Amino acid sequence: MKTAVQLREERAGLIAQARQKHAEAEARQGGPTAEDRAEFDRLMNAADELRRRYEDLERLEAAEASLETADERVSDPMAGGERSAAGGASNRPENRTAGQYRESAEYRSVYAEWLATGQVRHAAIPREFRDTVLGTDSKGGYLVTPTQLAAEIVKGIDDLVFVRPLARIQRIGSAKTVGVPRLTSRMADADWSGEVAAVTEDTTMALDRRDLKPYLMSKLAKISIEASDRDSNIERLIQDELAYKNAITEEKAYLTGNGTGKPLGIFTASANGVPTTRDVTGTNTTTAITADTLIAMKYSLKPGYRADPTCRWMWSRTAIEAVSKLKDTTNNYLWQPSVQAGQPDRLLGIAVAESEYVPATFTTGLYVGAIGCLRYYWIAEVSDLRIQRLVERYSDTSEIGFISRRWVDGAPVLAEAFSRCKLA
Repeated sequence: MKTAVQLREERAGLIAQARQKHAEAEARQGGPTAEDRAEFDRLMNAADELRRRYEDLERLEAAEASLETADERVSDPMAGGERSAAGGASNRPENRTAGQYRESAEYRSVYAEWLATGQVRHAAIPREFRDTVLGTDSKGGYLVTPTQLAAEIVKGIDDLVFVRPLARIQRIGSAKTVGVPRLTSRMADADWSGEVAAVTEDTTMALDRRDLKPYLMSKLAKISIEASDRDSNIERLIQDELAYKNAITEEKAYLTGNGTGKPLGIFTASANGVPTTRDVTGTNTTTAITADTLIAMKYSLKPGYRADPTCRWMWSRTAIEAVSKLKDTTNNYLWQPSVQAGQPDRLLGIAVAESEYVPATFTTGLYVGAIGCLRYYWIAEVSDLRIQRLVERYSDTSEIGFISRRWVDGAPVLAEAFSRCKLA
């Protein structure tokens, strides 16, 4: 049987091979092929498995060492005191927190095997963590997603939507809600007064609070059994599918959610978010947006909001097609297409965000676009992401189902940072 040191050396060799093959593939004309990526994944998966094995051995060695020390103390009553930091209880693997365990390679290995086969190696999960990462129900079971994989799925969601990367995100731990203070009326102007005169108290400023309470959001992704068998990195396949499915659900809610059991959207008129006083109709007709209205929308925001890096126009494809044709009084287009990679198109100098979920029905009295400083859209979420594997439900179609569960809420928290475009 190989020692932990030998397994570490073998793992280092596999990683060196993976690096070399990756460098060779990148240098080759045309770049890495599918075979190159599969070989890289194979080497790295093997390295991960070796890491799990040597960590298990080292845990056993640490446990044996602690038993030997305990035996010595029993046989020598004069021995006592605290153990050194190098071998202290705080450094033993079994004293990790559940969060630290979810970050370990050993847990990721158990999780990857469960995704691929539906089997959980219970013996590989330390007893003290089983209740915190494992659950079962009548339709199968779920594991709390490894910390790194959960972060990768959320990053995938961020890459697919525009609100989340610009919004302010609050992570909630043990608390059930996060309170968002809201200024409902501003303080009156300061007073000019004499050097020793009494200061006048302000009575006009008022605050209230809206509680953000993360609601359960779930999504089902299905993959074929054949795809699962052929893909050497099942985690990546599941990660991409769930990121896409969750991104759609979140973006819809951040834009048009009604705030009941889900986030409150920017395009939902509400005293708790963006009220109707922030609607701009201008010279719009019942079916079209006008240039004058766009100018009025831009300048309905104060300079600080317009200059903020999170300020965005929000339009659908239909609206973009319409506004990109509008011109100013000197016959110049208001729309400025991007000429630099990574930079967005601009309208009246402000970046444009396009979404399939911005309202796009051009009819009397409906919203068709908005402008806003998205740092004032707050999102509250619970960091844990759970995935359930459906064992039998789709067996007749040779598919496997995976349900993700997250807890999310969100709302605009400063009305004056947003304006909506409304048709006449």
